[in-house]
Amino acid sequence: MQLRSKYLEALGIPDFLYSKIKPKKNPVLLLKLLVVEAESQGSFCIKGDSQKLLIRMLASIDFDIKHAHLVSLDKTQIYEYIKNNPAEVVLVMDSSYESTKPAIFLMHHPRDILKNSNLKRESWEVLKKVKQCLK
Repeated sequence: MQLRSKYLEALGIPDFLYSKIKPKKNPVLLLKLLVVEAESQGSFCIKGDSQKLLIRMLASIDFDIKHAHLVSLDKTQIYEYIKNNPAEVVLVMDSSYESTKPAIFLMHHPRDILKNSNLKRESWEVLKKVKQCLK
């Protein structure tokens, strides 16, 4: 911008004919939904039954998976990743993870729900809370 101003000034073009507005820095975009899993076996990041179920689960709360960021991490990396990648809502699919933050929800992994249908009700209750936070 400064080079352009000097160039226009050298050509004798008056200030009012060109803008001296500096471009704004891009604001940090906040993820809408971050979905984290701790184990890669039966991962929802890979096409398969777990991913299909996750897509249906998110669709049930009127959320398109295209607007979610899915990650598979080692258990030791979850806390740091969430801290460095802020999101409106974080859905962690690992029973050993603990958080007291209101926008972090713990839920059963889709592969576990596929193995045990009794987990559906509990997962549905979590999804309803996630939907409320995404509004």
